[in-house]
Amino acid sequence: MMKWPMWVRVVIGVAAVLLCLISALFLQPWIGEYGLFLILPGAVVFICLNPELWRGE
Repeated sequence: MMKWPMWVRVVIGVAAVLLCLISALFLQPWIGEYGLFLILPGAVVFICLNPELWRGE
């Protein structure tokens, strides 16, 4: 993985979470409560891009 500055990784991670959140809200009328599980891929992307935030460093 390339060593990007921390602010770039945070912005990309937040964008991934927001994209998944918007898609979950958009698809919720069709798939019901399970739409909230669509947020998980965005959270995984954020955690993988920013492991130092996950550890609390």
